[in-house]
Amino acid sequence: MPGLIGIVSEKVLDEKLLDRMINSLKHEEFHRVDKYFSQHFACGRIHLGIFNPETVPIFNQDRSLCILLDGKIYDYKEKLKELKKKGYKFNYENDPEFCLHSYEEFGKDFIKTLNGNFVLLIYDFKRKKVIIANDRFGFRVHYYALNNGKLLFVPEAKAILQDETFRKELNDEAVAEYFAFGEFWGDKTLFNGIQVLIPASILTYDGSNLSIEKYWELKYEPNYNKSENEFVDELVKTFTKAVRIRMEDNFRYGIELSGGLDSRAVLAGIPQEKRKDIIACTFGQKDCDEIKIAEKVSKITGIKEHVVFEITPELLMDNTESEVQLTDGRNTIGVSYTYPILKAFREKVDVMFDGFAMDLTLGGSFLNKDKINCTSKSLLFDILSKKRLFQDRDLCKIFTTTYYNNVKEWPAKSFIYEFNRIISEHPGNKSDEFAMITHVAWMNIGDITVRDLLEISHPPSDNDFIDLILTIPPEWRLNHHIYRKFLIKLSPELARILYNQTMVRADAPLFFWRLGRHYLNYKDSFKQNVRRISKGGIDLPDRRRYVNYDEWFRTNEKWQEFFSELLLKENDKSEKFFNLKHIEKLLQEQREGKKNNYAKLKYIASFKIFLRLFF
Repeated sequence: MPGLIGIVSEKVLDEKLLDRMINSLKHEEFHRVDKYFSQHFACGRIHLGIFNPETVPIFNQDRSLCILLDGKIYDYKEKLKELKKKGYKFNYENDPEFCLHSYEEFGKDFIKTLNGNFVLLIYDFKRKKVIIANDRFGFRVHYYALNNGKLLFVPEAKAILQDETFRKELNDEAVAEYFAFGEFWGDKTLFNGIQVLIPASILTYDGSNLSIEKYWELKYEPNYNKSENEFVDELVKTFTKAVRIRMEDNFRYGIELSGGLDSRAVLAGIPQEKRKDIIACTFGQKDCDEIKIAEKVSKITGIKEHVVFEITPELLMDNTESEVQLTDGRNTIGVSYTYPILKAFREKVDVMFDGFAMDLTLGGSFLNKDKINCTSKSLLFDILSKKRLFQDRDLCKIFTTTYYNNVKEWPAKSFIYEFNRIISEHPGNKSDEFAMITHVAWMNIGDITVRDLLEISHPPSDNDFIDLILTIPPEWRLNHHIYRKFLIKLSPELARILYNQTMVRADAPLFFWRLGRHYLNYKDSFKQNVRRISKGGIDLPDRRRYVNYDEWFRTNEKWQEFFSELLLKENDKSEKFFNLKHIEKLLQEQREGKKNNYAKLKYIASFKIFLRLFF
């Protein structure tokens, strides 16, 4: 997968290790490779030739420093001019060269000011020291390991396994988190000894000592001195700039368009004259609401083309193994349709826009009145800790007794640790900060599939835009209150289109949003009751969502057979972990429509594939 490869060691390096690591990461013929090797420092970059296509590493004038960068930095032209005035020579005037000379002038503090989606590596040949840093949200997931006297740094954990001296062991703590929360928190991976570089980090290694410094923390600090209208005006101004500076290059831009508000807002932020060049893609089951809404959005905005891809059971089943392989087991098979769809979309687009977490940050979608009115930290702890994929009582059933005893303490320990990291004061803000440092930080794993094929850009992550959102009082973010005002101001015509979570207009008063949600919940409940009363004889179709996996378990024989074979196969490498009798019960309940166990079955199936591929 595109990204940076780095090896730093006091011992003399073997160039064959670098080659093996690169070969394990180059998945497509169109992937380009840059490579550099010396006795104590070796590096490489796999890339698409889109962002900063110039060969790396780039050296400073006396060749005492070099840099590799993957990604894109925005809005630094004036700073580059200042560096020129101070005598720095530029051959490319690109992102990595700007960062290299900024480091020469300001040291690593320059990283704190960077606005973009990036990971960079600077090596100091005189001091034999490496500095590695990523953006505020860690969009370009990279891993590192210290092994046998050397630092290994890669965009896929499996590349570290190319070091024949690395001892491959399963990380039980990560397994516990994966099943308890459906996510990986902090720097954990499924491999002992391999860590993720957490967001907003500067890693320094001098051959013997490794340190990691956090240069930015997400903290909500509400400003009650501004009016809602003042916030809305600033949001529109800041957001449109964020979109504009991400379209200054001559690329083919696309957007993944859904029935939600985030991608719609990004499209609304694109200048009218540039929308005619935008290509959108939407995927989902045939005739689903997501596609219908996206088609209306694309028609109103006048974009160049809207491509619709149908998601079928076969599309997922054919690509489950590649999804687990590509993400080192960090993503589930539920999104394994992504790669083949984006591979087709790649023929039309270079850079994909993403509406990164705007519904959470600006829309307050994880907020509710209980969290906002929470009176104590302990009460908030109780509220948040109830959100689990597998509760402890479930874990003791799906795991064998021996393995459950190995992992049963880890979910509680992980939750306490992450909860205590929260620095915001207001209970509502504490809740959203917790979601950002756990759920959203883990969500970036979804970018891996995209970045293997396309470059990706996240306008809602712009530094100025995020800094502004962090000052909005939580009461105004609740129920998308200020988000809706922002969208109406940004694009009144797009605000008049239905919102997938309510199926009423996005600009409708909150009262109608609530009615819409109640009606959709009633429809879901009615269909479940009909299915239950008829004992599965009547199964009313659901076309509201991208995919109705729950329905496939009852209506598609191939899907049923696929999961039965995967989940219930005996004598495979998962038998020491799982209680097959309980898994069979979950599967039977799913088939008969008694319970929707799909999420649980998906995680079990994904982990079993991971074990087969890596252990």
